[in-house]
Amino acid sequence: MSDAPPTVRMWLESLVVAAATARPLAELSPNAHIHGGLRLEIQGRIVPYMGYWRPDDVCMHDWLVELQCAAIALGQEGGRHVFDEGEQGQPAFVFSRREGRGYFSIVESEISDAEGDEAWQEVAFDPDEFIEALRVLLEDFKGRLLSESPGVAPRWLARVRLDQG
Repeated sequence: MSDAPPTVRMWLESLVVAAATARPLAELSPNAHIHGGLRLEIQGRIVPYMGYWRPDDVCMHDWLVELQCAAIALGQEGGRHVFDEGEQGQPAFVFSRREGRGYFSIVESEISDAEGDEAWQEVAFDPDEFIEALRVLLEDFKGRLLSESPGVAPRWLARVRLDQG
């Protein structure tokens, strides 16, 4: 086992039901949006631009689904996934795998006029660490929802297709 720090870490902070005013997860409804802090750290740096208006305004539905798509792409040589939502002027996020390494880039959006970020081009990481970090993150997310909103969480998770695994 290596003593090297992980190349990828993910964690959640301050989850709320998104509305005109943030509400606690206990007030979750099946069609509500959950926002909060979703931190993706690659090579010791926190990935920027994930939140709409601020770092604690990440749409969990969108990002958790996109991270699952990225994990599928990273699980196979030559895999590539681009998340280009273009919402609120966000750039596009590219996850790819070549020669056994994962790579992450923040590039110009083809939907909005958002520019890429030169500091985030082809940042290398271990794709297996990404996949494992996401598995742990999803377990944490599901556990929080089921604990704080047990009556609604199963329907919400099924609606956004996070009920598998």
